[in-house]
Amino acid sequence: MSIDYDVPPSDRELPLREHLAELRQRLLVIFAGVAIVTAVVFPFSDEMIRTMWDHLLPTEAEMVVYGPWEIVTIRIMLSLICAFMIGVPLLLYEMLAFMRPGLYPSERRFLYLVVPFSLILFVAGAAIGYFLVVPTFFGLVISASSDVAFAQLSIKNTFSMVMTTTAGFGLVFQLPLLIVFAVKMGLIKYKSLVERRWLVYSGLLAFAMLATPDPTLLSQLVVAVMLVILFEFSLLIARFL
Repeated sequence: MSIDYDVPPSDRELPLREHLAELRQRLLVIFAGVAIVTAVVFPFSDEMIRTMWDHLLPTEAEMVVYGPWEIVTIRIMLSLICAFMIGVPLLLYEMLAFMRPGLYPSERRFLYLVVPFSLILFVAGAAIGYFLVVPTFFGLVISASSDVAFAQLSIKNTFSMVMTTTAGFGLVFQLPLLIVFAVKMGLIKYKSLVERRWLVYSGLLAFAMLATPDPTLLSQLVVAVMLVILFEFSLLIARFL
């Protein structure tokens, strides 16, 4: 007796070897794109570092290198980040193209809605971290210590902090999607979130305090406020979806 499985109309029965070959081809396209962008950006990375330094830090902060490979490491890292910015849309396109034949029309519409929205949220969070939080943090810390010592900052540690903060804010902005998914999958009840709103606020504040190492408490407050706004935005979305 044969069993009829419910499969998407565009799905094709192919040998595993052909699926793996297609996946390998798409991964090669992604890696090639990242490698090309990295190679193109690297010669300009020193000027990019100087531009970022002048934008993010006060003029009295002096750039210092404590190791022979430190500046090269940062240049490579910055080039890879630029390539990653190009590579993520390419990765999403190739993966969606690979999965598309096996998806139902409703699943495709869902992914076409969620993936761009997730990217928009990440870019918005990263922009706030880069243009608002990082310059304010360095400005306060360096101005507070200027009467005691002259600011000399390691380029490696400084840019590691910048990249971590920027990426962290981008990830934090994924909160609306996580909450909406949890509500729609029945893991969390919408009514419970509304009734325990202040308890959730306390948890978000505690998370911001633990996840953001900033002695001035500025980053923690900004993260906490953003999390509360995103939480309320999540409730609004979950209510009408």
